[in-house]
Amino acid sequence: MRRLLVAVLMVLFASLGAAAPLRAQDEAAAILTTLAGADPDLRTYRADVAFDVGLRTFPYLRKTLHGNAYFKRPARMELVFTDLPPIARAWSNLYVGLGTPSDWEKKFTITSAADASGSHERHLVLTPRVPDRRLRDVEVYVDHAAALPERIVWRYRDGRIDMLQRFARVDGHDLIVAQDADIRLPAVHAYIHTRISNYALNVDVDDSVFTPKQRETAAR
Repeated sequence: MRRLLVAVLMVLFASLGAAAPLRAQDEAAAILTTLAGADPDLRTYRADVAFDVGLRTFPYLRKTLHGNAYFKRPARMELVFTDLPPIARAWSNLYVGLGTPSDWEKKFTITSAADASGSHERHLVLTPRVPDRRLRDVEVYVDHAAALPERIVWRYRDGRIDMLQRFARVDGHDLIVAQDADIRLPAVHAYIHTRISNYALNVDVDDSVFTPKQRETAAR
């Protein structure tokens, strides 16, 4: 059963044609530029991360996992778990699947779409450049005040993951301090509540922290 909880967590982080109308392309480029260019004074960080992982269906298992998150400009992100069960040691270093906004265009075709609520707000739609047998697209809704994604929805052919993010001002920087994810995939209805704390900003982060690029595919 412990394996199932770990597998749920892996899904969240390992998921990490015709041209769109000009207006949508322009809007997408503007939103992406805002995200990629936000907070240029933040060069690196290290933070502590705690994950409360649980199943919403029988057997209602729950577990808390811990790790460290690392970021380094322009597009390096890493999550390193510190207390994974032995069965999952092979995944103790995970590439964060979605990556940073400045890296999205390498993996996705990016357009914008109107919010389904009928508001004038638009969001990004990321479609894999290489057809994926499961992932259809990723929707990214932006908090324009913080210039950070406030909601990310991974839409699969057989389910979805919906994640909300909360921010706080830390030493003059807007940073993610919590995430709430609802996971609905075949035979799995689960949640992950994430708490991110103890940020150390603009500190030395050695390149060895980040997994080699060839492991990026293996982590998906």
